[in-house]
Amino acid sequence: MDTFQDKLTRIAAERDRLARGEASMREDALAELERINAEIESLEQKKESLEALLGLEDSSTRAGRGQIVQLCLRALSSASEGMTSAEVRDWIEADAPGTRLQSVPSTLSRLINQGRLRRDEAGRYFVV
Repeated sequence: MDTFQDKLTRIAAERDRLARGEASMREDALAELERINAEIESLEQKKESLEALLGLEDSSTRAGRGQIVQLCLRALSSASEGMTSAEVRDWIEADAPGTRLQSVPSTLSRLINQGRLRRDEAGRYFVV
């Protein structure tokens, strides 16, 4: 028969094993998210090249790597009551007209995963 201490030891070991598994899954998910974001960016660059080749160039400019993050953070810092993804996009379009902003939602999600933003139940984002 197990003693109370043995049971506590087994429970603690199981809790540690689960925590390690959860941390590992989170790291894997974040790595996959980064891989997908990089793939999306690569596909967007290929699309732009093909559009240029076909004479279908868009007059809008594409935000550079990291620039969209800074624009999102600036937009959210300007609003103490937070903003929805659409409001962030509208703010950036007003601040940087002509910038293509398809990646605002994924950028906001990535910033949440990095702990730089939080999102309330109404879908509003806030700088942490």
